[in-house]
Amino acid sequence: MIDGHGRQIDQLRLSITDRCNLACRYCVPARPDAHAVGTIDVEFAVRLVDWLVQAHGLRSVRLTGGEPLLHPQVVALVGRLSRLGSPPELTLTTNGQLLAARAAALRVAGLDRVNVSLDTLGPQRFAELTRGGRVRHTLAGIEAALALGLTPVRINVVVQRGLNEHELADIAGWGLARGCAVRFLEVMPIGPLASVLDRHLVAAAEILERLSERFELRPMATRPGQPAIDYAATGGGLRGVIGIIAPTTRPFCAQCRRLRITARGELVTCLHDDRRYDLRRWWDGRTLDRAGADATLRAALTDKPAAGVTAQPVCMRSLGG
Repeated sequence: MIDGHGRQIDQLRLSITDRCNLACRYCVPARPDAHAVGTIDVEFAVRLVDWLVQAHGLRSVRLTGGEPLLHPQVVALVGRLSRLGSPPELTLTTNGQLLAARAAALRVAGLDRVNVSLDTLGPQRFAELTRGGRVRHTLAGIEAALALGLTPVRINVVVQRGLNEHELADIAGWGLARGCAVRFLEVMPIGPLASVLDRHLVAAAEILERLSERFELRPMATRPGQPAIDYAATGGGLRGVIGIIAPTTRPFCAQCRRLRITARGELVTCLHDDRRYDLRRWWDGRTLDRAGADATLRAALTDKPAAGVTAQPVCMRSLGG
């Protein structure tokens, strides 16, 4: 797949549900999203991925949400996707609350690795940031993933001024001690909570400055399309990989290789673009009309912007992370 700006597109974020068991303050308003539609049909999801792999060279699929582990058939879906004729790398992003109970089944089904969101190590602060989550469940999920070989486990930390910027090195140390790659993300101006950018943005330069107080950081080579700038980190007897994802102060649009499909079956080409391309119209409940889907994909790729320029009205959980 080549978009209208000559970028090769070979990565998919597939949202299998827009429901979540947490309500993180930078992601959703205090009131739950009344427009949540729930879960994607497993057969539809499998046919979409098979079409993109076989006909369009898709190389990477990440299952997202919402919280993908809330999908009642997530293990079966992973199994189906892992058995496709030319299976891509298959990963999953989760808040970790249900991961300890599901990790073994996901590994057996064919999942390659997981990304886990962890914005603080403090139980009270975790509950406040997530509106009710329990940090011990996420930490247990990470430990289970490591023990079962869902590696490399990547820990994602959204850095928020006044909330968790003082514990970045502690989170990094916790992750590195267990062999995780730890990635720190700038907050993004997405959806109805875009104003958090003004209040809570901690720029990449400051994140690096804080981490450098405890670790020596050496830049590493990056893969094409990789949004993170990775650093080899050493310090305090620890070594490993720390990454910075800085969509606000260091945009990486020129290297974007990604598409998204929402739990509604809509193709999204850019987090900052409010256009949607409906793929459900080509699904009759049993088969996917590939010719029609190809036409929709061509239009989406042609329209994919060089950089995000329009306001995104919906929250991240509805877009597929």
